[in-house]
This record gives sequence, C-alpha cells and structure tokens, in this order.
Amino acid sequence: MSSWPTDLIPAGSPGWEIKASAWLLDRCPSEFRTYEIFRTHPAALGYVAAFQLEHQVEAIRDAYRSARTTSNLAPEALTELLTTLEHEGARLALELNCANAVVAALNAMKS
Repeated sequence: MSSWPTDLIPAGSPGWEIKASAWLLDRCPSEFRTYEIFRTHPAALGYVAAFQLEHQVEAIRDAYRSARTTSNLAPEALTELLTTLEHEGARLALELNCANAVVAALNAMKS
C-alpha cells in the first residue's frame, strides 16, 4: 500500500509536479540536480528515485544481516549499530512507499 508524503501537496494541485520533482530530488544524490532529464521529465526522475531508494533499503538490510559477523565492533557499538540500522531501514522503507505513490501519480498524469 502506498501513502502520499505528508510534506508534499496533493497530486493535481497547481504546481504539484514541480513540488513533486523537488521532493524526489531531495531523496537522490545531489548530482541528480545537474541532469536535464530529471528537470524536464518528472516521471523519469521518479523512476530512478524509487529504484535508488529500493537499493538503499536493500543495502541497509544487508548491513543489518551481516553486522554481527563482519563488523568487528565491540558489543555495545554493535548494539547501537543494529538499532540505528533498524531505524534507518524503517525510514527508508517509508520513503520508498511515499516515492512509489508520487511515481504512480506522475505516471497517471501522462496517461
């Protein structure tokens, strides 16, 4: 189930595609702002932003799965790392869910 970002105006509101693009760019590496395609084609930006977020979620999950065996951290640092990874994983999963809702709205606009 997708949920609309709380900090983004509703799809269809005046200027929403511009605000949606800015919202998506805030979830991408800063270099994305330099590419013309991401400024002129919000759906292309949405596609890549969601793809990027999917991989970030997977990277956090991989780090969590392997932390106990490969991080070589002291027990207290390991506990703190695992807690941080849990928090970040949940945050990124929510961001991905919201990004998917934005992408669906952008794609619906071009249909």
